[in-house]
Amino acid sequence: MALTVREVATRVDRYQRAATELLVQAFAVPSVRRGMVGSALISLGGLSPAFLPENSPWWKVLGLFRQYAWLGPGLGTLSALLGVLLVMHAWLDLRPRRGAWPVDFRAVLALWSLPMLLAPPIFSHDSYAYAAEGYMLHSGLNPYVMGAGMLQNRWGEQVVEVWRFTRAPYGPLSLQLSHLVVDAFGQSPYWSSALGMRLLAITGMVAAALTVPSLARRLGVDWRSALWFGLVNPLVIAHLVGGAHNDAVMIGFVALALHAAVRKRFLLGCCLVAAAGAIKIPGILAIVPVAMLAWPVLRPAPGWWGRLWQAAWRVALGTLVMLLAFTLITLACMPNGQGWGWVLAINVPGLASTISPPTMIGEVARMVLNLFGEHRAAVGAVRLARQIGMVLMVLTILGLLVRYAPKNPMKFLVLGWMALILGSPALHPWYLTWPATWFAFIRPSLRSVRVASWSSIALLSYSSVSFSWRNDLIAMGIAAAGVIAWMILTHDRRHFQQADEEPTPSAEVPARSSEPVGRSSEPVGRSSEPVDH
Repeated sequence: MALTVREVATRVDRYQRAATELLVQAFAVPSVRRGMVGSALISLGGLSPAFLPENSPWWKVLGLFRQYAWLGPGLGTLSALLGVLLVMHAWLDLRPRRGAWPVDFRAVLALWSLPMLLAPPIFSHDSYAYAAEGYMLHSGLNPYVMGAGMLQNRWGEQVVEVWRFTRAPYGPLSLQLSHLVVDAFGQSPYWSSALGMRLLAITGMVAAALTVPSLARRLGVDWRSALWFGLVNPLVIAHLVGGAHNDAVMIGFVALALHAAVRKRFLLGCCLVAAAGAIKIPGILAIVPVAMLAWPVLRPAPGWWGRLWQAAWRVALGTLVMLLAFTLITLACMPNGQGWGWVLAINVPGLASTISPPTMIGEVARMVLNLFGEHRAAVGAVRLARQIGMVLMVLTILGLLVRYAPKNPMKFLVLGWMALILGSPALHPWYLTWPATWFAFIRPSLRSVRVASWSSIALLSYSSVSFSWRNDLIAMGIAAAGVIAWMILTHDRRHFQQADEEPTPSAEVPARSSEPVGRSSEPVGRSSEPVDH
């Protein structure tokens, strides 16, 4: 039965009251306020030259700092590093455990994202490229054929030089959303890049925040741990929200696809995976858990081969539906001159030197070969290392598919993304947010949570040092990394090494409770369910 206008208004009012109560309860927690201050300081750090384009309107406000060349970079770097420290400290303090502050992490995500809303992108220039590509579509140009530098205006000038004349490596839906943002913000280069792309990223995070609790409940995973590690992780806050990356939109579509899958909506789930892949191609790996969750095996066949066959034809059918939906999305973008152009640009991220293991191994091999006079062999060292990495990546993903698809498809998704990230020619810290979002769904041991937490902090520390280097203050970044290492050891002794309960529960689903979020002192693994809004 259709709802009346009055009933809709009543529901909206109830949701607003519940959301306000959760925000007030979260803000009352000292660690949440500390993280919010840290987020604000990170945002202020974005006003330094590290990632602020030369034609940014902020330079009109910051003209004083240009008279004192050391002042802007110094204050900006100090602010960003202090902010990173505060967010990390707050995040570790909020880890779900016995005696921790009981807080709804959806409210924490909102509060920590708020200070970044109007700030320029930080730790990356990518959102400027997204906006420029959207403006290219607005101008009738094809980002799959030419780079944003061909615009020869403010849009192209705010794109970092290394990507200014490269083609767009993103899926057709990503470019269409960028086009939509540019039009919605009146073709403003800065506001489209900063506020517009950040709102798009936050929309992806909201989709994940709204679906993860119910998905965790259905899969027998503690929802607090899933939200704590996956959505308020400092890596997520700094890069997906602060950097306004389109990875957040991909994650949002994957979350919606999994949400549809656990409700046995096979076709919808496959179409949403296609949408995720049309943002960034790695999203297509989610077809495995979506197909298996939407069409579960009710009567497992005897023997390993029988179970593998049952999983194989489900995944194959899901892949077929996903490819059909992906093709339809691509064809829908054809009038704008896009289509399959991303295929030719898929190697663009590898043009820059990153912390990808194959690339670093190749760089070291090239240095050694040059040292011994083998200059001809040194020329192809990086390319060979990357090719070997790609082969190992594909073999690893196939092995994970065979091992985990029949019984634990979520584990395949997390480990499959890890294999793809570590074996690819390019690796940026925000790539690790893909598996981080679903890390709790593999029911990790306490030791695994410790290692994953250290890894998240180490990656953000790397970004912080890189930020300092861009501001010509590398010593300040290294000093901050030392403080972060000391902080990790302190928290590790205080929290992880205590006789603490596992951060994720056993397979049973948590029991319902009418107790409001933020008033329970139960340890993680026996917590009440989130209030459904």
